[in-house]
Amino acid sequence: MIYAALCCTVKDEAPILREWLAFHRAVGFEKIILIDNGSTDDTAGIVASFRDRRSVDLVARPGRTAQTDLYDEAVASYASDVEWMAFIDADEFLYPVDGTDIRHAIASFGEVGAIAVHWHVYGSNGHVAQPGGLMIDNFTRRAPDDFLYNRHVKSIVNLKKAVRARTSHLFEVENGTVDDAGRELPMIPPYGFFEDRLPTYSKMRINHYHVRSRDYYWTKSQRGYFGMDDGKLENEEKTRMMFEVHDRNEIDDASAQRFKPLMRFYMQPASGAGA
Repeated sequence: MIYAALCCTVKDEAPILREWLAFHRAVGFEKIILIDNGSTDDTAGIVASFRDRRSVDLVARPGRTAQTDLYDEAVASYASDVEWMAFIDADEFLYPVDGTDIRHAIASFGEVGAIAVHWHVYGSNGHVAQPGGLMIDNFTRRAPDDFLYNRHVKSIVNLKKAVRARTSHLFEVENGTVDDAGRELPMIPPYGFFEDRLPTYSKMRINHYHVRSRDYYWTKSQRGYFGMDDGKLENEEKTRMMFEVHDRNEIDDASAQRFKPLMRFYMQPASGAGA
């Protein structure tokens, strides 16, 4: 039985995918399910050459299938083999606040239905062009804890208690969903954004690298994949507005870098890859 798995929908995220996979193996996720929503880059090649290839399942699901349907499919497919599954995106890095193993943090919540983990929204660090190197090295500045958009959560779901995904952020579950402080969250619209509750980060957090560089953000907006049904970025003015809203750099916080030693192990190509 796998204790902690991770599920992510991806589309053309090859530039950061090896780092993202290595990071989440380093923090303790035993299985990673990548749902490929029609990538045209080297996503499959990166997975094939990943050092711990057996820990990654690559599932092809091209087309405009709702993300919630893809998540429900993952729950049905893995419920008999996985105890807890986190559902995040490729621009999100989930890790424990203390210690080095996400499984210890998850276990501390007991038999709840799901754990809601708050965002830390990271800015561009002043980058116009997308820099080379690791995301966790290039983008170290974030918004203050009380920033409005940090009140979004993503879910780590007890698959035995999952009912359905209401949004990409929140699931209907038996036994309820609690936040990082153990507060039960109501199942109310918009399902995953709690404007009246300050974020808490006592056990787990998600670094949300939404903008990265200015050039990257523009390219991503043209590709139409900030969300499968997302119409916020229809024109240049809205793209600029969304960039400015999320480009927050007040706090220097490089805490994700403490996982780099083990990440380096996982980022080395698999033996014989490319031979």
